[in-house]
Amino acid sequence: MRPMLATARSDLPRGAGWLYEFKWDGIRALADVHDDTVRITTRNGNDVTVAYPELLALRTEFSDALLDGEIVAFADGRPSFESLQQRMNVHQDAPARALATTNPVAFIAFDLLRLYGVDLTGRELHERRETLQRLADGSDPADSSWSLSPAFDDPDAVSSAARAHELEGVVAKRADSRYHSGARSADWVKVKFIQRSEFVVIGWESASESATRLSSLVLGYFADGRLRVAGKVGSGLTNATARSLQKQLVTDLSPTELDLKASPGRVLTRVEPRTVVEVSYSQWSNDTDQARLRHPVFVGVRTDKDASEVGRD
Repeated sequence: MRPMLATARSDLPRGAGWLYEFKWDGIRALADVHDDTVRITTRNGNDVTVAYPELLALRTEFSDALLDGEIVAFADGRPSFESLQQRMNVHQDAPARALATTNPVAFIAFDLLRLYGVDLTGRELHERRETLQRLADGSDPADSSWSLSPAFDDPDAVSSAARAHELEGVVAKRADSRYHSGARSADWVKVKFIQRSEFVVIGWESASESATRLSSLVLGYFADGRLRVAGKVGSGLTNATARSLQKQLVTDLSPTELDLKASPGRVLTRVEPRTVVEVSYSQWSNDTDQARLRHPVFVGVRTDKDASEVGRD
């Protein structure tokens, strides 16, 4: 099972039959609970259960369920992707348990795909949410390992609230939509208020021939099956992140048609397009394939995203 995906648009659909939810700034995940076990997987199918030991408490609230939702870390009452990054690449029990105490995450559910062995994906969204609401009503919010993402019928009110709290955006979903695993559907629409997108790292730059430290990343995305250049980002990259990225990037020596040029006084190394990062920016320079990002700032590495899925929003 893979999460159903929303289609990006610049404006929200309106009219009867639409539900509106906040777009949480976290990691999309499926929580599979059965036989007293919990398995957490990302949208590309990676098992990340070990990284979030606090979510094992889901087995005390569900005997058999498959939840679709978002893993979110909070700072000052708001979702913080920066805080979440500290949890994302942990692969051992001891450090994961320590971080669960000092930097806990929450599982915010917005869909229910299976309950007590019954597949619910063929039912309409409003039915699935009604069942999820009953489950949420029966739990103690102060002692629960999950919460229900609220849904509303007023797009303007939701948009205003999202902007006021500096949330990433709003997702609109048709109330009668069925759940299609792994599909990107027009029945679900996402609108971002903060310009942030995922990009594939296709190269990196160092300050000079003698310098070996990564100082900026060359970014790309896929369009019509071809790799395009999006620009470069250095702002926001810490020394620790630069060192970590440099270790995992694999040099690509194969021929390329990409127009990759080093910045003046710098050396560019092309890499295989495997690593996905998230970047904020003010806008694109234009609407063509030659467009570049303006004022890009590095946000973080997205280990939950597959490079082949990265396109231009």
